[in-house]
Amino acid sequence: MKATPLQQVKNQFGSREKLVDTILPLLESKDDDTRSRLMGTTNSKLLRIHETAIELKDRFGSRKNLVEKIVALRYPKGKPDDGFLKKVEEATAKNLLDLYIKVGGK
Repeated sequence: MKATPLQQVKNQFGSREKLVDTILPLLESKDDDTRSRLMGTTNSKLLRIHETAIELKDRFGSRKNLVEKIVALRYPKGKPDDGFLKKVEEATAKNLLDLYIKVGGK
């Protein structure tokens, strides 16, 4: 029988607060707004966010590195326009990983 999201959170992290505290450094965020938004999120979504953040960290090292790779793949010979840069910098970790694949990354 598969464990519920609440059981997964308790088994892997001990509590919801500890899971959020684990996610914040992975997302490179320290503000209270992000923490409060994460605390209001469902356990299953928190687990998905954690999984995505771990994948980003393992594959690219940081969000900044991933953004740089996306820009390099999308604009190999020139400077990207400001609209694209803004869109990429504001994207969620999941959207960044999806965009990386879309522009030709593996």
